[in-house]
Amino acid sequence: MKKLLIYSCLTLTSLMGYAQLDVDVDAGNTRQEAQTQPVESTNKNKIFNKAKDFVDKKWVKNVDTLYIQNPKQVWRISLDSYLSQSDLQMKSTIDGANFGAEGNVKCQPRIRTDVSTSVGVRVGYKGLAAHYAFNVAGDKGRDFSLSSSGTWYCVHFRLHEFKTKEPQVKLEGNFYPEDGGDPEWESQTHKWILASPIKAKTMVLDGYYIFNKRRFSYKAAYRQSVIQKRSAGSWLAGAMFYYSDFRFDDNTNADMILFMNDVGRIKQWEANVGAGYGYNYVPAKGWLISAMAMPMVTLYNRVKTYNFDSNLRQLAIDEEEHDADELHPEDYRIQAMGTDAHNNRIRLNFNARLSLTYSWNRYFVNLNGQFYNFGYHHKGNSGRLNDWFANAAFGVRL
Repeated sequence: MKKLLIYSCLTLTSLMGYAQLDVDVDAGNTRQEAQTQPVESTNKNKIFNKAKDFVDKKWVKNVDTLYIQNPKQVWRISLDSYLSQSDLQMKSTIDGANFGAEGNVKCQPRIRTDVSTSVGVRVGYKGLAAHYAFNVAGDKGRDFSLSSSGTWYCVHFRLHEFKTKEPQVKLEGNFYPEDGGDPEWESQTHKWILASPIKAKTMVLDGYYIFNKRRFSYKAAYRQSVIQKRSAGSWLAGAMFYYSDFRFDDNTNADMILFMNDVGRIKQWEANVGAGYGYNYVPAKGWLISAMAMPMVTLYNRVKTYNFDSNLRQLAIDEEEHDADELHPEDYRIQAMGTDAHNNRIRLNFNARLSLTYSWNRYFVNLNGQFYNFGYHHKGNSGRLNDWFANAAFGVRL
């Protein structure tokens, strides 16, 4: 307690010093200049100092120093390299009569991006951190995140955007042979080259409450703002909000829209709560291996689809007169037919994280990864998204 009071006094004294114009000049001049300082500037300094005090207190409050060490350096900067992949598998059931089949045909487009490599930078101040990365290999995309961590909590926001033009499509049904005869069951899988890419955006906001806040540090494993000195674990309570937007509503994608039951864009919102366990294992000085697993329950799961008509659909289903030679992809035209929204039932979800850290002097190396799984079901369409990333970082504390 005494150490904490001494630290608080020193911090407050330091902040007051920086808030003044210059403590090394004549005291009379400093006092006179301070009196003439605009009120607005003074108020801004007060707000900044209060915010800084809040972060400082959350950074050092109620920890067992035998287990958790707060470095003297409060700033961090690291260079990151990301590997990531998003795997969206959609399912729809369509009438096979218009596609050379008897009965219904199951269509399962799978949008699985190449394993993308990105590079970026992360800047942190105590429990706060911001990160930005852009792809240099694989599908085009970018990744942005913000996080805030204290002794008893962690909140993380991640935005991931990517594009892909080569989904795999699986068709199952009773197809008529080309040479005639009775229909036969077939399962066909082929790559579908789209003229216009599928544009995807996912946003995840997750937060955790740490019960063993005195000895277990989440930010030691995933933010490197503190150092875990001894092994410790903790039960965790968590919540996660997820949003995704997958759109392929381009004229040239009329064929894919037709096979997706006239759907050309899918939005999804999910809210999850759960409980799990995290453990920080310290095998030797400077080393930290951390793992977390958290089953979650999806309490809110809403899907909104955007439906489209097209001249290709009118030819295939409505049997309107068209010159087939004129309906090349560049001649496709789609028209909006409105939207459809639906709330899904409660389902189980899963969230997992793994991290390896080595720290020495002011430097650290970290490897960490996370896996998400989300699903939806709406009328004849359903799907699930697996989204994972692995991150390698080299950083320094300043």
